[in-house]
Amino acid sequence: MIRFQPTPTYQTVKQPPRCFRSLAERMADDMRELAFAGQNVSVETLGERGYPEEVVKRLGAKAIGIARRQSTRQIVEA
Repeated sequence: MIRFQPTPTYQTVKQPPRCFRSLAERMADDMRELAFAGQNVSVETLGERGYPEEVVKRLGAKAIGIARRQSTRQIVEA
């Protein structure tokens, strides 16, 4: 007697949530911290925080955008 087994169905594996932040997000946090401490944010000051100059040039614009979005608050008058 021939018996057929059903084809096994596999569930798709979902990507786990990120447990780390990107380098641009970390740079944006450091930029905000420097700015709120009254220091100028430049390649040199970010270099003192451990960011190589090449990384600052490559990810600086993206980090600036993230930092500005996080620093901007909308106040609605009641």
